[in-house]
Amino acid sequence: MSLADLVNNNLKGFDPKKDNINGGGNGLPAGDYKVSISEAGHTVYKSGYDCLKFKFEVIEGEHTGESELMNVSFAETSKKGNPIPDFVLERNMKTILTLSELMDAGVTSDMFLLGNETDIHVAIDKRIHDKVGVVVNMNISERPNKKDPSNPYKEYEFSEAKQPENIDIDDDDLPF
Repeated sequence: MSLADLVNNNLKGFDPKKDNINGGGNGLPAGDYKVSISEAGHTVYKSGYDCLKFKFEVIEGEHTGESELMNVSFAETSKKGNPIPDFVLERNMKTILTLSELMDAGVTSDMFLLGNETDIHVAIDKRIHDKVGVVVNMNISERPNKKDPSNPYKEYEFSEAKQPENIDIDDDDLPF
């Protein structure tokens, strides 16, 4: 994204007298988007957070060119040692199974039984990492975050989208 795009897309409404410098950058607002899955795979952040990371790039509409990052983890406890709620893990499983189906990646529910989150993430990564470029419909909704009201929780739904047609180009089609 160019500086001009950043100015046009991210500085609208920014008030340097009262807005937080670190605010924004939280991805796309709630809504419906046609996106391309531009990244998909296992990652471990410097903090030690181990997850599957997805990057979705909007390909149509007002937010074309903008992206949304989504991390999905199968850790059963938080970094503080607290159990991750069952509904979160179940939602993460359903998210991965849905994306896998849309990506034609072949992830199965048996992969969630591999013992620890790293093994699960690595196994799923082997199925999804080379499936980028698939176009899907993404709906983002938000729900309140009581601990940090300025940073609502995001919820995602994905559905099938028409894939772009492949264009065959050979050497005769090139201008030089």
